[in-house]
Amino acid sequence: MFTVMTRIVSAMVLIVVLATTGGLVGCGDNGDQEGGEKEIIIGMLTDFTGPACYAVRPTMDGYMDAFRWFAETDPIPGVKVKFITYDQKTDPGRVPPGYMWLKGQGAIMMYIISPTDRSILADRFAEDQILCQGASVDEGSPAHPWSFVQYGSNGFEAEAGMQWIIDTWDYAGTGRSPKVGHFSWAHASGDFHQWGLDRTLERYPGKLDWQGRQTALVSASTFAGEVSALKDCDYIWMTPAGTMPGSFMKEARARGYTGAFIGGTNAFSGYFPLIRTIVPADQLYECYQMQWWPWYNEDYPFIDMVKEILQKYRADSYEEAMEGSGPIGGLCMAIPAYDSIKRAVEAVGAENVDGAAIRDAFLSFNVTLEGFGNTWQFGEDFHVLMRSMKAYKWDLDRTEFVNLGGDWVTPDSLAG
Repeated sequence: MFTVMTRIVSAMVLIVVLATTGGLVGCGDNGDQEGGEKEIIIGMLTDFTGPACYAVRPTMDGYMDAFRWFAETDPIPGVKVKFITYDQKTDPGRVPPGYMWLKGQGAIMMYIISPTDRSILADRFAEDQILCQGASVDEGSPAHPWSFVQYGSNGFEAEAGMQWIIDTWDYAGTGRSPKVGHFSWAHASGDFHQWGLDRTLERYPGKLDWQGRQTALVSASTFAGEVSALKDCDYIWMTPAGTMPGSFMKEARARGYTGAFIGGTNAFSGYFPLIRTIVPADQLYECYQMQWWPWYNEDYPFIDMVKEILQKYRADSYEEAMEGSGPIGGLCMAIPAYDSIKRAVEAVGAENVDGAAIRDAFLSFNVTLEGFGNTWQFGEDFHVLMRSMKAYKWDLDRTEFVNLGGDWVTPDSLAG
């Protein structure tokens, strides 16, 4: 079915991965190739300089680096891919004009990480027949036929975290249910996380001793009230991005909190390197991260691929890059993107490729990669690539997250 197979065999599993076209390093670099190729433009609308850029920019770089790497391995004859970018600075008011500008530059496909941004634009994707990739599902809106995302919503992440706690808590030994609370922020994603927590509380009555949600302003830097309200928790689910989780964790430890912190892609996956600059190293005990993907210290062909791409294009920042999930997330979305573009070209010819042809190719994408919890494919009505998570714990001695070896957790809302 697929155009190219990597020559990687691990544990008797043949890993099928595809390669593709044109590419560039960094935002705004067009990576022009010689010849009269068909130009396929991908617009990238996200935060390149604002409060979310710390984790977002490495993801975008990883996406574009992967395109470049595959272009050198197996270019698409007659096609050149060009990336153009628009910085929305985590400002919703910049989203519609950014989209219109990218569309005006000829983009037939877009990568918009934020689910809230995509919800603003959802109807326009269909009207303009522009396929849009993104990071997580928009918890607040119905599935959209022109959006294809990497993993489940913020709410699904919270569900997975709570289900993991329920599965691993020693109810008999402690004689009680775990005390769990939510440190949130005044942002839509905070509501999305809470919706997932509420679903879990409803499905598993009595399994969690709920201590409530504490919501801080996005501009907040001190959290005495929030820490006081959550001080008895065994686990605090972390939602904010940027510097907020680190500032909260540092203050919580200083005020005597000895329980665990647990988070997903918002607070931990992309921002833990930033947290480490804020929280004293010896205070990072009992930190858990729910992940949709394997980590750099694991032996999987996918991780080998991430490292090879980093070594080739980011050698000067190789070790630093592997502290966050950006390069992993970028490659995760580049794989279906470049494969689908290549198969669309093969199906209709380079001169006829448009958003609809690429969308058709996305719908038939299907690949199994070792190290992930489910087969990568997009359902006809629910375009989510990854649906299962696994728990990792921060190791104080190794100073890295380590796989706890448990089972993959599929949030109940994604189990079907």
